[in-house]
Amino acid sequence: MSDTDDLDLFGDVSTTEQAEHDKLQAQRRNQAPVDRSPLDYQRRRYLQSHHVPPTELGFETLRNRHPLNFGQIFSAPERQAILDSVSAYVEHQGWTTQRHGAFPTRDIPTNVLSIAHTITSRLEQTLFSRLHEHTGIDIKYWTFRNIFIIGYHEAHQRSLNMHSDGSLASLTLLLNEPCEFDGGGTFFEKFALRIEQVPGDAWIHDGRLDHSGVAITRGKRLVLVAFIDTIGGYTDILRS
Repeated sequence: MSDTDDLDLFGDVSTTEQAEHDKLQAQRRNQAPVDRSPLDYQRRRYLQSHHVPPTELGFETLRNRHPLNFGQIFSAPERQAILDSVSAYVEHQGWTTQRHGAFPTRDIPTNVLSIAHTITSRLEQTLFSRLHEHTGIDIKYWTFRNIFIIGYHEAHQRSLNMHSDGSLASLTLLLNEPCEFDGGGTFFEKFALRIEQVPGDAWIHDGRLDHSGVAITRGKRLVLVAFIDTIGGYTDILRS
């Protein structure tokens, strides 16, 4: 696979995911015209950046490197508000289990939650400027391809097999307290690295890094996940 190939989400894109992403992309395109030439150049430079010394790039690239902790995004009360919103939704609608065909997860998209706007706004305000620092891609080009919450549970889905994401960057953020489960974490094969998160911390990694959700052995573990890409970053490739 070349440095400029785009991947599908978990190896495929469902009809629902495609429709959700197309809607978001259309909204962003209507907000302001995008000059694709700078975007294409910045995206291509980033995808090849792990071959270039940081002193020449002007930034420490995220590409093919260790995951980065961007620090606390949601406080304990804010995380509890998200968890309450999840509980209220799941009580009536339940969890989805077939949104991701190749690597299905027990999850719900955040856009169905009462607190959806707060989640998206906070992530945009916090992540896009930091992503610019580590990719060289302008803030205005970033968008969310998918934001969802995975509900690992001792009696249901305990883990997630090794996979890579179809995005330039991916976020994992633990929502509930570690005392509520045993095991868990995210394992990155390339670095033999297991990350056990502090609740509320935003861990960002190159979406192409192979990683897995380590099995929990007790309780439940709720994780906020976001696939982050550039405007038109993958749909244009899929349709070309």
